Amino acid sequence: MEESRAQATPDEDKHDEMACPFCLVMNTLARSKRKHSAFFHHLTNAQIELLQAFKSVIDQQISDLEDKKKNMADTKKATKIEVE
Repeated sequence: MEESRAQATPDEDKHDEMACPFCLVMNTLARSKRKHSAFFHHLTNAQIELLQAFKSVIDQQISDLEDKKKNMADTKKATKIEVE
């Protein structure tokens, strides 16, 4: 077993490193980037839209928390009570 590993060529070692399906897909996409630039343009736009969607949710949550904080501060103000 050791001998077969020791006789592996550098190309075979590269192939072993790329056995991960995710790596194969990413390498294939990287090689085809020039040929299919319109696809990658749309993909980039989709990533931007996704990030903007998350940003809008986060901004709304921040706004809601700020309003809640402001309302809590308004309700906790001391009121003057006349004592007889």
